[in-house]
Amino acid sequence: ETMLKLAGILLLMTGCIGLGIDKVTEEKRRIRELREIRRIVTRIQNEMIYGKRALPEICLLFSGCMEEPYRSAFAGIFRKLEENDGASLDDIWKEQMEKCMQNLPLQREEKNILRNLPEYLGTMDEKQQAADIGQSLDLIAAHIGQAEAEYGNRSRVIMSISVMAGILIVILLL
Repeated sequence: ETMLKLAGILLLMTGCIGLGIDKVTEEKRRIRELREIRRIVTRIQNEMIYGKRALPEICLLFSGCMEEPYRSAFAGIFRKLEENDGASLDDIWKEQMEKCMQNLPLQREEKNILRNLPEYLGTMDEKQQAADIGQSLDLIAAHIGQAEAEYGNRSRVIMSISVMAGILIVILLL
C-alpha cells in the first residue's frame, strides 16, 4: 500500500511538472512565432521596395518557400485572388491568416499585427507602404522584446506553481 501511494505521488508530481514544462515550451514557441512573423513582414517590405512586387506576387513567392502554417496561408491567399470572386484582399488575407494562426501560441494583438497587414497597403506609393509596414515591424519588435524580457520570470513562476500545485494535490489526497 505504501508503494502504491509513493507511486501515485510520483506520478502526480510528474504530471504537474509536465504541465509546467508544457507551458514554458509554449512561451518559447510564442517567441519563435513572433520572430517568424517579423521575418515575414520584413520580407514583404523588402519584396515591395526592392523587388517592386505586388502583394499577390509576393503571396505566390511565399507559398513556395515559407514554413507551415504560413505556406498554406499564402497559397490560399494567392489562389483566392486568382479566382477573383469579388472578395477584397483584406477579407481574403484576414480569413487565411485567421486559419493559419488559430493554433499558434500568440496573443490576440500579436495575431492582429499580421492579420491586419493589408490595411497598411491601401496607398499605391510603395515608399509609404514600406513606411506603414515599418510600423508593424516596430510593434512586433516591441512584443518580441517584452516576451523575451518576461520569459525568465514567467518560466520560473510557471514551474513554481506547477510544483506547488502538485504538492498541494498530494497533501489533499493523503
